[in-house]
Amino acid sequence: MSSSTEPLEDLVADLLVRDADIHEAALEAIATTKDRRAIPHLIEVLMIHEITSNWEQFGFPEVLRDHSPPRYLELPEARWPGIRDTIQAIAEPDYDSEYAWVEWETWYSQQEIEPLAGFDGWKLQLYRSYLPPVGRLLDTEPRTFDLQDIRWGNCDPSFLTACNEPDFIPGDTVSVDGEGDDTNADKRYLESDDTVFGFTVNDTAYAVPRWVLFPHELANLTVEGTPLSLTYCTLCNAPILYDRRAGDGTLTFSSTGMLLEGNKVMFDEETESLWSQHRGVPIAGDYLEREGDLRLDIRAVTQTTWAEWRDAYPESLALDIDTGYDYDYHFYEDDIGFFRHYWNNADAVQPGVETDEGQLPEKTDVYGVTTNDGSTVHVYPVSEIGDDAVETGEIDDRSVVVLRDETNDVAVYEAPPTPVDRNGDTLVDNDGTRWRLTREALISEDDDQRLSRLSGRHGLFFAFRAQYETVHVGPN
Repeated sequence: MSSSTEPLEDLVADLLVRDADIHEAALEAIATTKDRRAIPHLIEVLMIHEITSNWEQFGFPEVLRDHSPPRYLELPEARWPGIRDTIQAIAEPDYDSEYAWVEWETWYSQQEIEPLAGFDGWKLQLYRSYLPPVGRLLDTEPRTFDLQDIRWGNCDPSFLTACNEPDFIPGDTVSVDGEGDDTNADKRYLESDDTVFGFTVNDTAYAVPRWVLFPHELANLTVEGTPLSLTYCTLCNAPILYDRRAGDGTLTFSSTGMLLEGNKVMFDEETESLWSQHRGVPIAGDYLEREGDLRLDIRAVTQTTWAEWRDAYPESLALDIDTGYDYDYHFYEDDIGFFRHYWNNADAVQPGVETDEGQLPEKTDVYGVTTNDGSTVHVYPVSEIGDDAVETGEIDDRSVVVLRDETNDVAVYEAPPTPVDRNGDTLVDNDGTRWRLTREALISEDDDQRLSRLSGRHGLFFAFRAQYETVHVGPN
């Protein structure tokens, strides 16, 4: 039985013992110490305890809450009775709502609390013992991040499964308002106002509905012979499309179940290196050691409605909802659940994010383009780009124009001589040359000049602010 006379280090070590009764006694003793150094340890335990105890309410993906949780979460020793009371006895706030664990995580992310010596080893053992699929991936070196900064995101690779090599079929066959044979009307699933992530490869357009991707958060695709990963961080509302070729190999990405500064951490199945979803760079493991300056090539992905995308690309293919995975995708069709709370509530702070009263409100929807060296990002608040506006600026010492493309989404192109006026899908530059607006480039009226589109990505501002050394807001 633990007692308050034991050293704090021994009490915290007792939290790793596979016995819920020992956990409870250790927590009671820790509470009497009033020692804030225990808080980082307690927060880690709190996250596991709450999901373990309340899978039906907090499990993720939400569509799996009616299923049994992973076996390791069902084990009787995966409980820490009294964890909330212990934190309350040491820390200042008083949270007692059903989401108190979220409020504690938010509070903790704003603090600078030094843990006990040996915290890294303690955390790795906790994860290896109680979250084995996650702990196995986290226990790797070298790393670019502090282990105290990484958070568990309530899931692991076994149940947040990437959608691998799905099929694409003609969009008209899945549109609820599509024309043609109605014998398969029950298979039509795409509504005009559904949000889709759209992209093109070799002039063929593809659309992936957000609500179908939502429980996967990642799709490994091969289209037109091109291997791609459409990655999606639900906390950041950030769809990002990568070419998954790295060096001489092609990688298969999946989700670790971990978060770093509110952004999902991916891993490649080939080497189990960890990758930043937002920056497309290795952050731990073999690839970081061998090719630390590697960055995945990013491709433009559009976030718009199915109606807008189909108007621009009538022959677009759409993801076949018959993916082979046992998901009720319609669960997310009209309700993406708790994540709207994170996207829209300024007081809800994504796990691990230290808030900052900076250039924009943290939850502002922006479109960002990085510089060639990956250290700086230029972001454009989506709501501030008017339908007929053409904003000008500079990225990497080259002039760019920022505007709405034919899908009504934000796009950034190399600029013709400025200032530039717009007339529908045509731009007129300062020399009077007319430019046709296409998916991949601005093309001059005589077809002898081409100004490329710069690949960017959507997301909430906090993710850009937290992920890049320098952030420029607006067209200049």
